[in-house]
Amino acid sequence: MNTLDGYLAQHETKFWLGGPAVVGRVLELDALCIVARMLAMLKEPQRRVLLLGQRGPQAQSLIDLMQKLLDSFNLDNVRSFLVNILVELSKRSRLYPQRLVLPNIDIRGSQITGGTFGDVWKGDLNGRAVAVKMMRVFDSRDVQALMKAYSKEAVLWAQLSSPYVLPFCGVYCADEPSPRACLVSPWMDKGTLPQYLKNNPAANRLQLMLDVALGLEYLHSFCSPIIHGDLKGLNILITSGLKACIADFGLSIIAQDSKIHFTVTATTNGQGSTPWMAPELLDCDSPERRRKSCASDIYAFGCVGYEIYAGRPPFSEHHSPMMAIVRNLQLRRPASTELDNAVWELIQKCRDTNPASRPNASEVVQQLR
Repeated sequence: MNTLDGYLAQHETKFWLGGPAVVGRVLELDALCIVARMLAMLKEPQRRVLLLGQRGPQAQSLIDLMQKLLDSFNLDNVRSFLVNILVELSKRSRLYPQRLVLPNIDIRGSQITGGTFGDVWKGDLNGRAVAVKMMRVFDSRDVQALMKAYSKEAVLWAQLSSPYVLPFCGVYCADEPSPRACLVSPWMDKGTLPQYLKNNPAANRLQLMLDVALGLEYLHSFCSPIIHGDLKGLNILITSGLKACIADFGLSIIAQDSKIHFTVTATTNGQGSTPWMAPELLDCDSPERRRKSCASDIYAFGCVGYEIYAGRPPFSEHHSPMMAIVRNLQLRRPASTELDNAVWELIQKCRDTNPASRPNASEVVQQLR
């Protein structure tokens, strides 16, 4: 509250001085007062329980109000507080802002590609090309269950702002050919990382690897780090400015933690995401070790680095990549002349079998730079 009080004291006078933006400044002051009241409630245990215990229409109204504040005002250093409240209430109420619920989307043509949890189609949203990921769920009852389970991730994704993380447009419930839950994001003409590298063999691989590391650093920098959980080349898209940006975080964690019946399709040489999975995630004897973490994301990043220079997933020459990982087999160094010793050493460090020995995302960025 000291930070907020100081902000108000610093800006209140100039908000009332007039000028062309006086109305906007007054509204911003009102927004800060609303946030201040919310933060004051969170400091008192009973009122905190009351605020975060809202459900149904009351929770929806609060969630929509907080999203409107975040969308409309530059709240500076109190923004993170409001995001935390919004995400926590969304998680508990299993609701998300109504502005994330998109109207009808014109889905054009045929399926573009398929991933582990969904099929990607190209669509049109108010004249803007978008990617529509239709989630594969077991039956129609799971559609709303998925949307509720994904509420926290959807809300959090909508607040993120990084050139290295794919923006999130919202959620959409398609009716044809059957009820499907859809996640919508901007369309990327350059395609996925493997597609781009195949079509552009002279691409700057080191820069692409740094872009992915910067996206991971951004996700891991939050007070409660955002775990991607399924980092691989197919979940990295290339922007029109030729930057790599991370997509599809959180879905594998939802599938792992919920009772939703996903229809999971094995992709990439029939092995799904196994070639990018850290050894501890395959440890059947230790459920605690199997929890996805920043360290398992870093292991996957090392595998993406290998993928960038080798042009194929790790252990793609093996019949069972899972057995290769469990047996701690070493990857053969790619023959690429662009891969120098320092980058190859970093890839190996990221893939260390001991999670504690792997560098963190900031250290990876520093070394790549």
